[in-house]
Amino acid sequence: MTDYQIDTDDILARHRQLSGLKALASSSQKLSERSSELYGPTTLTDFAQWLGQLGNLSARPQFSQVVQAHQQLIIDHGVYGWLQVLLTGAVYQYQRDFNTAGRTADTTYLSRQHVDDVCRLGTHIVLNYGAPTVGNRKLLTHFMSGNYARLMERVLPAVGAELGHELSPEALEKGVNPVFRYPQQATEMEVVHELDLRPMDADEPVQEDGFAYRPAAIEQADVSTLDGATQQMIYELTIITRALQEGSAPDPWDDALIRARLEASMGVAWASQCLHPHPDIASDEQRQMYIEDLVSRVEKLQVRGLIGTISYEVFQTRELVEKANEDDPAIAMLYDRAMRQSIDNAAWVLFNWVPDLQTAGFLAQLLLNYHFDAFFAEIEKY
Repeated sequence: MTDYQIDTDDILARHRQLSGLKALASSSQKLSERSSELYGPTTLTDFAQWLGQLGNLSARPQFSQVVQAHQQLIIDHGVYGWLQVLLTGAVYQYQRDFNTAGRTADTTYLSRQHVDDVCRLGTHIVLNYGAPTVGNRKLLTHFMSGNYARLMERVLPAVGAELGHELSPEALEKGVNPVFRYPQQATEMEVVHELDLRPMDADEPVQEDGFAYRPAAIEQADVSTLDGATQQMIYELTIITRALQEGSAPDPWDDALIRARLEASMGVAWASQCLHPHPDIASDEQRQMYIEDLVSRVEKLQVRGLIGTISYEVFQTRELVEKANEDDPAIAMLYDRAMRQSIDNAAWVLFNWVPDLQTAGFLAQLLLNYHFDAFFAEIEKY
């Protein structure tokens, strides 16, 4: 028995169930529900929901192709091999687009979003089907942070070696098969640069366990308690706000440390937008808006605490999406993507700051699966 236990039979059974659904309107709800259970909040689930809309059922055979392609990878290489092939193929394509079209090209952003989507899939699989082991928790943090370089080059290959599933370059190339981009293409995902989920580079300063880097020199409170973690976050955000306002920071608050702690405290997507926005939206006004967000976060933390602050923000985001669903489908999908980003951010912050990892993982699981009522009921205990 290895540290990377996962219920492979269950995942394969769910793939067979999806493949067996008939192309009838009556199966649309099952298609959406089973896709959500298996793939989580990814474009694959978006694709399944899109198929249920009037006029889209003709694309059902394409969805079956995608499901069968994923199923075959699991049969050939196991669950972790499946994720490694998908991630490696996605990164290969992203790097090609980056090198040929440049950072600001739409093709590059779509490929980057595909990389993020694979990381989100990995997060969902490890959270929902993996055993609560130390190894899986470390693996989970890499997926949640979107640290694809370390995942692709070191972490997933090491897991494969331990499981006896080392992959050849030919096997890894399967991940660039266009079939895995069908969901993104079918739903005509728009390029919205300010909603990109993670940094464009792979140099996020994280520790070996995947968590955001934090040297002992900056610790001012005992983070083994929830109150202490809240006080530490307030201290860090106060220092970072001053550094952004004044353009300089005291030792040891260099740029890499500020980025790492912003990611841990506000979420990876938020920190990326604040520190390295797309050129089309970068401006002094945008920078000032993010500084005001930091000040507001500190004030909320002082009043509501860590759990209360995150709960309040999740509730607000959920209300916005529910109102947007009353509009046309395109607007609703855009708002849903914004909510997905907010949930990613909230789950990552919880995972970095809630002292008990079992509790942090459970709360993150509820959020990432969109089980909001259960999440709000659970945090009442804190």
